[in-house]
Amino acid sequence: MQQFNMFNNACAATILDRDTLGEIFSACVKLDEYELEGSNSSLTRMSTTLNTCRAPWVLGQVCQSWRRIVLSSPLLWTSVNIRLDEQDRYAAHHASFLLDLYLSRSAYCRLSVSIHSSTGFQTSPPFLRSLLSTSSRWHTLMINIPISSYEALSTLTGFLDALKVLHLRLPHRNKSLAVRDFASMRDGVRLFRFCSNLERLSLQNIPFPRDIFHLPWAKIRRLNVYSSSSLVSNAASLRALHGLRNLTSCSIECRFVNNRPNLQRLTLPFVESLTLLSAGHHYDTEMADDGGKEITQMLSWLTLPALRHLQLRQLKAKIESEDSLVIEVIQLIRRSRCEIRELQLLFYPPISEAGITSIVKEVASSLQKLCLHPGYRGFHDH
Repeated sequence: MQQFNMFNNACAATILDRDTLGEIFSACVKLDEYELEGSNSSLTRMSTTLNTCRAPWVLGQVCQSWRRIVLSSPLLWTSVNIRLDEQDRYAAHHASFLLDLYLSRSAYCRLSVSIHSSTGFQTSPPFLRSLLSTSSRWHTLMINIPISSYEALSTLTGFLDALKVLHLRLPHRNKSLAVRDFASMRDGVRLFRFCSNLERLSLQNIPFPRDIFHLPWAKIRRLNVYSSSSLVSNAASLRALHGLRNLTSCSIECRFVNNRPNLQRLTLPFVESLTLLSAGHHYDTEMADDGGKEITQMLSWLTLPALRHLQLRQLKAKIESEDSLVIEVIQLIRRSRCEIRELQLLFYPPISEAGITSIVKEVASSLQKLCLHPGYRGFHDH
């Protein structure tokens, strides 16, 4: 009975074994990252790596047992998030001390690094030196800085050989500032040209990626393009796809271009998964409602013989040219001679049942999964 009472009164955290606690701590770190990424609170403006009120720092402040686990679990310290615009909140030496301590606790594990600055910098901040010295361990890099600031990171060229995932964003600035940034460029950004292991690339707000960034484009296997700036159009996205001969998965936020450039249809022989999204209004007040033409236009430019998974999504407005959209989907399937196994038509307001039926008939022999928007109620018996 005495043993039962001791067990019943014990703190739950002391009952859990070390491995279980480690998994819980790992989930806490990931949850913190997710909340900060999707929040507009003041916390998102801070460098989470330097914020000792967040995980994993705070987990080691509960008790000695937790502290021992946190300090002996280097994987808890592998996500590094730095927001340079907010560093005036910390004394330089304090920021440097915290960053050095954080990195030392990551031991020799691969790192996921995020660097943000909307205002930019001409020289690399001194407290960042310890982070830059770990570049050979960077597995994932998300960098959101003005074009003019890349020169300050040029010392990393040739030392990013472990990098496999790269997210490139330019701060969302008005069109005149963005044009000025691009006009001041001379020879492009060469920082990533020797990333021989790069496989995944994400681009946001970058209108001329092939002209701006020198990358091992032929090695890219997965590509995401987000067009939250009106400077980015379907034509620019299509140009970004040229030369990606090993691409297997592609997701593009489409933006209609009125003056159709002289672009030839592009064949991507190994793409198995394609997602086309209609650019959202919440990004850009300059954007006009294209009524679904943006997705139709991008479909007309592609040939994908290995396509197995196709997702089309538009949730903002009724499609003005449904017939054109349905025809382009069917023509893509026919000229590609592909065998689509999974088809997602996430339109709301939805396209008609007749339109869906026409598309499904084209892929009936290979289709294994069909997904429609939850708000659609008409397609039951086909």
